[in-house]
Amino acid sequence: MKTRHMMMIAVFLVGMLCWLQGCSEKKVYRLSEGEKNTAGLSFPNFIEIRGIDGEGVENFITRMIWEGQNEVRIPAGTHAVELRYNDIWDIDDDDHEKVTSRYILLEFNAQPHRTYKVAVDAPRDRESAHKLAAHFDPAIVDVRTGNTVSRFLQEE
Repeated sequence: MKTRHMMMIAVFLVGMLCWLQGCSEKKVYRLSEGEKNTAGLSFPNFIEIRGIDGEGVENFITRMIWEGQNEVRIPAGTHAVELRYNDIWDIDDDDHEKVTSRYILLEFNAQPHRTYKVAVDAPRDRESAHKLAAHFDPAIVDVRTGNTVSRFLQEE
């Protein structure tokens, strides 16, 4: 009986260590099998990606657990990315405000072994967050060249 309890405690502790290790690293979603002919798309934590090519990449639990810079590994080729600004700002110690923009659909052609990022200036305060949400105009940029590679398709 004592051995069984010790094993359960050991399994629990190993599980907690794995969970904590995962929380401290960059989140990488994989929409592609393997690393051959894939590209990376990174985005800051205040950008919510609803889907790529109609396939969802985030859910409520991953949004709560993971913070910081996020990255999606995608196969090379043309992709449609649906995203929006979404963040929570402190009003005071007890009140918070969620600031959200409309969804934007951008299309870009991902080249193999290249890295892209969602380029948008981070708001400095709640007022600038409201301005960003009202006039949300992101772009997808090739990290190596700095060139915009996306084109606007539609907004929701």
